Amino acid sequence: MFVMNDHRSRHIFCSMVLLAVLSLLSACSEKAPLPPQELTLREKIAQKIMLDIRYFCADKRTEEDGECREPVTELPKELRRLIADTGLGGVILFADNLERSAQIVRLNHSLQEAAAKSRPGIPLLIAVDQEGGRVNRLPRAEFPAFAGNMAIGATYAQHGDTYARTTAAAMGRQLKLLGFNVNFAPALDVNSNPDNPVINVRSYSENPQVVADLGAASVSAFQGEKIAAAVKHFPGHGDTAVDSHTGLPTVERTEAQARALDLLPFAQVIKRAAPALVMTAHIQYPALDNSQLQTLSGETIPVPATLSRAILTDLLRGEFGYRGVVVTDALDMGGISNYFSPEDAVVHTFAAGADIALMPIKIRNPQQLKDLSALIDRVAAAVERGALSSEEMDLSVERIYALKERYVDPEWIARSPRENIHLAVQGVSDPTDVELAETLAAAALSPIYPAAPEALPIVDTSTARIQVIAPSQEVGEAFKLALAKVSESDVEVLTPRNALSVLQNDPADVLLVASIAPQENAVERGGVDDLGRLRQPPLAIGERYRIYHDSLRLARQRGSKTVFISMRSPYEAARFQDVADLQIASYDYKGYIDKNGELHGPVYTALARALTSRQLPPGVLPVTVPDNTRQASLP
Repeated sequence: MFVMNDHRSRHIFCSMVLLAVLSLLSACSEKAPLPPQELTLREKIAQKIMLDIRYFCADKRTEEDGECREPVTELPKELRRLIADTGLGGVILFADNLERSAQIVRLNHSLQEAAAKSRPGIPLLIAVDQEGGRVNRLPRAEFPAFAGNMAIGATYAQHGDTYARTTAAAMGRQLKLLGFNVNFAPALDVNSNPDNPVINVRSYSENPQVVADLGAASVSAFQGEKIAAAVKHFPGHGDTAVDSHTGLPTVERTEAQARALDLLPFAQVIKRAAPALVMTAHIQYPALDNSQLQTLSGETIPVPATLSRAILTDLLRGEFGYRGVVVTDALDMGGISNYFSPEDAVVHTFAAGADIALMPIKIRNPQQLKDLSALIDRVAAAVERGALSSEEMDLSVERIYALKERYVDPEWIARSPRENIHLAVQGVSDPTDVELAETLAAAALSPIYPAAPEALPIVDTSTARIQVIAPSQEVGEAFKLALAKVSESDVEVLTPRNALSVLQNDPADVLLVASIAPQENAVERGGVDDLGRLRQPPLAIGERYRIYHDSLRLARQRGSKTVFISMRSPYEAARFQDVADLQIASYDYKGYIDKNGELHGPVYTALARALTSRQLPPGVLPVTVPDNTRQASLP
């Protein structure tokens, strides 16, 4: 045993160790990956960039809005050459890229083959956002979809971290079989703002200690399956009312409040579970850094956390002692791209201490291929003129090497696509995953307000007819199929537009109102590319709430039992406290109906069973919903 006292010796030793391990990753290649000190400056910078390859139009095909939306499900030769020519460090895939397990395996093999042909020969980080719940990228036709973080938070009182551990382990195993090595999960944001449009049910709880406990369990489980977990969004996106996909939120907390709430889960999870990555937040947090930064337009604004050295280096690395990889949230989001050019954003975030710049540019057609080289040139110039430290650049690349050493699977790369497809298909068919999704959905269902025991069960053998007001035909059909499995009742699906007229003339024994609010946002669909395509509801939220309230009140006056189900955010329930016999939070609404008419949606099955039970659902709300009947009746 010996001790190295100087930085250069440690640097050389680490490089030798990393080279030895990374050499194993070249089993499918003719050459070993180069060590960090043999990379050119441009190759080092390329290792610090992660691009999405969501869409690519080789022949300039675009939608009416001029955007390319041809999903990349097979790696185009142009992108293959780009990876090989630059030695790109990583890619992120979205649901559009992921059609079925065999196709996903082939795509990820093609990506690693392209990386092996680069001069450095260093394998790629291949990442995905597989949080569960609202943010689910794997195809549901093959992979059981687990309810998300707030659903898991609702099970904490009875089950502790059981579902955080088991669902993360299951997702980690699935991702590893498909060739992924990074998952941008879990979110450690403490949702303390009911109006938060982007976090909301992606948060485990409003209690920072619950978030820390469940987050640590999730990180440990992912990394136990050799999937690098990325906790997000540092220093905490929970107290915001602006979506950072479209704008730049500001958190108005004191430093003491920040430490007690937003920062606590990150500090604890770093200490308890050593997450491989920490993802930054595009938020302003003046209590943590009140310095100013000039934008592209010449305006001076409080520095976003993603570009803040005080937050990423002094706080995260210095005070919290974090030694892993810092990755930005997508730099094409409005919270950054509305204020800074891609090149400036990358230089600023690297100067702040970020290791990986996520999605700084879009490459959607052959004309944009040159943009990556231009970006690398701009960063290299910043290093050469001293705006970026070359020593910090080397240390950053070593951290990325260490991440790949631990989480890129040399055996997966060495096997043939056919072998990995066989293993993936076998893994997909694991019945325990289906059972886990069902038990979580049932355990998470939470009564929002106390219900009169005499009102239960809502549906029994004497219930002849049930009416369901659903925000979409698909959701209504899902309820209809689920209720048909537990009841002989006739189920009629209503829309917000026709509900009042039908109820006025022909009320049923039970009225069930299912609400999905706030509306679907970009992160659920995938990212900024989806902002122009988000499905707008046919009625504004205020009008829908008015119809829901009037419908429930009318049905109750006519002698019907009434149920309100919050399928996304439970905060809305206060509006209906005085008109519903039972209110349930499900935190989830996802599911699909296959070509045979079979429903695949554990949450709908769990809800149908809950409506026929004499017992209240077992979940416990992990956030506070107002209890004010007098004001709740005002939509």
